[in-house]
Amino acid sequence: MAEAISDERARGIGRLLAVTLAFAVVLAVIGAALALGEYRVYGLIVVGIAVVLGVLGGLTLRATRAREGTARRLSIATGVAMVVLSVPLMPIWIGLLTVVAGIGLLVVTVAPERDAS
Repeated sequence: MAEAISDERARGIGRLLAVTLAFAVVLAVIGAALALGEYRVYGLIVVGIAVVLGVLGGLTLRATRAREGTARRLSIATGVAMVVLSVPLMPIWIGLLTVVAGIGLLVVTVAPERDAS
């Protein structure tokens, strides 16, 4: 059975997922600009990455807010996807930011809970 997410942890995950969704929007705009310019194939790859991050981020945010049992697994999957999909984004430097956000999401998700003492 999936472990429930505490309110404090859900707030932290929610903030990082909001950053993920913001990155997805920025990537979609950059990808569209690249696709309309000289870098058509790379621009379409960036748009595809933006769609994947946007869908995963949205699903995870919804599950986290509803405290569903799948929220933790979706959060881990989103963090891993951010890290892996950051590799093709390195030439436009946003890949460095997305990998940091992905690692942050993984750390917040899998770190042990603090005692309320």
